[in-house]
Amino acid sequence: MSRQLHRLALFVLLLLATLSSLAVAAAQEPAPARRARPTPYTLARGSVTSRPYAVMFDNHPKAYPQTGLHEAAVVFEALAEFGITRYMAIYVPGITPELKTIGPVRSARPYYVEWAKGLRAVYTHAGGSPEALTMAQTAIEILNMDALRRDAGAFFRRSSERAAPHNLYTSSAEIAAFAARKQADTPDLQEIGFLTRAEAQLARRPASQSLSYYFIYKDAYVSWSYDRATNSYLYFRQRRPHVDAVTGQQLRFRNLVVMEVPERPIPGDAKGRIEQQVLGEGPARIFLDGTMIEATWRKGAGFAQLQFYGTDGREIRFNTGSIWIAAIPSLKNLTVE
Repeated sequence: MSRQLHRLALFVLLLLATLSSLAVAAAQEPAPARRARPTPYTLARGSVTSRPYAVMFDNHPKAYPQTGLHEAAVVFEALAEFGITRYMAIYVPGITPELKTIGPVRSARPYYVEWAKGLRAVYTHAGGSPEALTMAQTAIEILNMDALRRDAGAFFRRSSERAAPHNLYTSSAEIAAFAARKQADTPDLQEIGFLTRAEAQLARRPASQSLSYYFIYKDAYVSWSYDRATNSYLYFRQRRPHVDAVTGQQLRFRNLVVMEVPERPIPGDAKGRIEQQVLGEGPARIFLDGTMIEATWRKGAGFAQLQFYGTDGREIRFNTGSIWIAAIPSLKNLTVE
């Protein structure tokens, strides 16, 4: 009997030791990644009470992954030069979260300035093309926050973890502090933003949808995959998930816009810069609820915001949540499945 009790005691001790080891291992392992849900950040017309922040993002391979794109209410994606794209992320005080790190920040281009003017934004960048610098500094519609100018340089910082020029960052607080220092009057913001609608119920959403597009080179494409459960689209660099540097979460947006914007090289520009015709109108495709809508984009000069209209002539209503806008040279570069 005593031998059986001894064996039982040894078994209990071994079991307790095993359970203890498992508990320690579980504590040391990272928690399983939770499925990121789409952001609720909505640039709804009539809801904006402070100037939005329009931040230029570097998209050179050495700048990836970026920080803060997934927290933006709107992201513009367009060519810079040599087939490399650039992003402009729109943050809105009171609507999008306060971010401690945003970037890497890169230089301005005139077509991005035009889009920022329509949003009355604090246009945040680091230098730019000659035409863009002149536009940004003289435009009455925006506040020009240029890291290379004396009045704004203190509101940016360099990271030691990356090589320049792909290591320049700012934050929501620093942009707000710059705007406050300028002591500019708040413009009329009632017309800023987009119209919204109720999203499709789960039962009415398709099982899947995917799309891809390229700007100049077919092998440098990006793609999006529709997630029926969250009614959002996940962003891929070719076939690899595009993630945020801090959270590690894949970028996902509730609404996608692919618009055709004619472009051409600037004659004699030694750096290969391009011009893009972002004033006027042109064709677009809008993706939401797992469906595609034929549309027309329209943008006037100055304070006029970029807007989208359906084939019936009515302004498009987007699902609540974030919007990604890609400006590509031709809709022939778009593939939908």
